Amino acid sequence: MKEKRKAERRQILENFSFFVVVPKLGGVKKKLQDLSESGIGFQFDTLGTFSLKQGEEVEIHFYLNQTLFLPLQVRVARVAAQSPEVQEVGCEITSIKTPGYSTFLTLVKLIDQLEVTAEEV
Repeated sequence: MKEKRKAERRQILENFSFFVVVPKLGGVKKKLQDLSESGIGFQFDTLGTFSLKQGEEVEIHFYLNQTLFLPLQVRVARVAAQSPEVQEVGCEITSIKTPGYSTFLTLVKLIDQLEVTAEEV
């Protein structure tokens, strides 16, 4: 199957503790599944109350550790229900002219470099 995304996704290694918070839906941190230069993917427990809808624009906090985060504006590009309580969410970053996005791109490049270096060892 041909990849539809504009940028290659990177699976997040267990060595990293990246999380996403959607402030408008509460302060619960959700583990990041994958990322690319243009977006992120994560699972979100809806608990029957909260949900995200395709096309919706929201602010997310992309946590690099327990306290440090990058604020990013995203548009929900895909929502797939894993169960009535869990959504698999794919988001496209829309805030591409911000310091947060610039830092995010640097992080993506670092992850790529770490993967190359690990393969050489």
